Amino acid sequence: MILILADSTDPWAARIHREVQRTGGDVRWVEPVQLLDKILLNWPVMAREAVVQGFLEIDGQRIPLESLTGIFARLPFPLRVDLEGLSDADAGYVTKEATAAWLAFLNAMPCPVINRPVPGGRPTLISGSPLLAPLAQTHGFLLPPVRCTSSQTDALQQFMTWGGSAYLKPLGSSEPGQFLHAHDGAEQISRIMEQQAVSLQTVPPGQQATVYVAGERAVATVLRSGEAVSQPVEVRSSHTARCRDLARALGLTFAECQIVIGPSGEIWCLDISGTPNFWRCPQDVQQQMVEQLLEYLSEQRSLAQHDSSHGTDGRSSARECVRQACGPER
Repeated sequence: MILILADSTDPWAARIHREVQRTGGDVRWVEPVQLLDKILLNWPVMAREAVVQGFLEIDGQRIPLESLTGIFARLPFPLRVDLEGLSDADAGYVTKEATAAWLAFLNAMPCPVINRPVPGGRPTLISGSPLLAPLAQTHGFLLPPVRCTSSQTDALQQFMTWGGSAYLKPLGSSEPGQFLHAHDGAEQISRIMEQQAVSLQTVPPGQQATVYVAGERAVATVLRSGEAVSQPVEVRSSHTARCRDLARALGLTFAECQIVIGPSGEIWCLDISGTPNFWRCPQDVQQQMVEQLLEYLSEQRSLAQHDSSHGTDGRSSARECVRQACGPER
C-alpha cells in the first residue's frame, strides 16, 4: 500500500493518487492538517527486528506497517495540525511531540519515503553552503558566485552588474528558483523582495537545462532557451547522472536540478530542489515522473532503503548494520 501525506491541492500527489487508482493499486491519502485526527499510530520501537511491527489506523481501518510499500511525504515541519480548542502552551507541546514522532517514524520506515525528512530541514542553497558546496563539487559541479541580500537596491545593483541575467531564489525556500532576464528581472526582484530576502546567482554562459530525478533515475532533461550559445552543447548521460547522484547524496529521490553546461563541457549547478515545480514541468515529463514515482513506491523490497549498499535515502553509514530481512537482496 502507498501512503500519501500531502495537501489536497498538491498536484504531484493528485497525479500519483489518480495513477494508483487507475492501475488498481492500494492507496491512502491524508492531509497534514488532519494527521492527528485521521491517523492513529501504533509503532513499538524495537531494535534489530527484521519485520516492522505495529500498524496505522486510518478512518477505522487497521493497516500493518509491514504492508506499506512506499510513502509520498509532503509534510511541513514543524507540523501544522488542527489543534482548535487547545491553549497556546498545549498546542505548542502537542505540535512539538507530533513533529518529533512523525520525523522519527518517517526515518525509521524501511520502505521508500519521498522525500525522507531531515530534522531541522535541508539547506536550500548550494553555492556558499559549507555543507552542500563541497558535496556538489565532489560530484563534479562548478558553483557560480552568489549574493544573499534583504536590500532591493543591493539586489537590483547586483542584477545590473551581472548584465541583467541572474538566478533568483527566496532565502529559506525549498521551491526551485527562477531565471531573471533583462526585460522583467528588476520587476521580479521588487515583487519577491516585498516579502523576503533572496539569493542571486550569476548565470554562466552555456546551455541551461532542468534535470528531473525520480526514484533512482534521472527521468528527463528539459533544455531552456537562455543566453544564445555560440556552438551546440550536448547534454550527456554523464551530466544527468551527476544530478541523480547529487540528489541521492542529499537524500532526495524526487528532485529538480538546474544546471548550465558550458562551451567546454564544464557543468555548473545553480540549484537542486526536493519540491519540483509541477506547473513549469512539461506534461510529458510530468507523466514520466509520476510513472517512475509509482514504480518506486510500489516495489516490495527485502532491504530497508536506508540500509541499502547505495544509501538511496541518504541514511547509510559505517555504523549501520546491513541486514537481510527475507529473500534475496533486490
